[in-house]
Amino acid sequence: EPQLRYGSFANVLEEYAEAKMFYAWLAGDGSSIDVAKPNGQVLLPGDFTKIPLEPEEYLGGLADLTGEVGRFAVTRGTQRDTTGVKLSLETDTSILYALDSLSKLPGGGLNKKIDPLRRSVEKLERMLYELSLVKATGRNVVAGIDGMEVSEA
Repeated sequence: EPQLRYGSFANVLEEYAEAKMFYAWLAGDGSSIDVAKPNGQVLLPGDFTKIPLEPEEYLGGLADLTGEVGRFAVTRGTQRDTTGVKLSLETDTSILYALDSLSKLPGGGLNKKIDPLRRSVEKLERMLYELSLVKATGRNVVAGIDGMEVSEA
């Protein structure tokens, strides 16, 4: 019912979209998740068949997905995983370009998510640059929490 898709329920659908997209981004077909090798797949609106989404709900979930992808990149960056950070940057950049290409964003809350997305892309670009400096200087130290150890990767 369209009249029920406002307020809290619409927010729940955005969260659902974000969670399902992040799972697909990590696992792809859903068989298994290997954080060292995420699939990188971004679901399209037509992929939500059990619970069809309105454009605002899909785009809100898509914008929120970039936050999860950014947190994933930080985790992979601490492991000096340049490939994981690159995939994260490519995903966030693609989503930013897609949202920027829309002449008018539907819904009021989506506009508030664009600036944090831009900052996230800039942060990932800096992270990738710093990883390239670490590689160029030959320093490949990965800090560990277990026993406060620092090891060579």
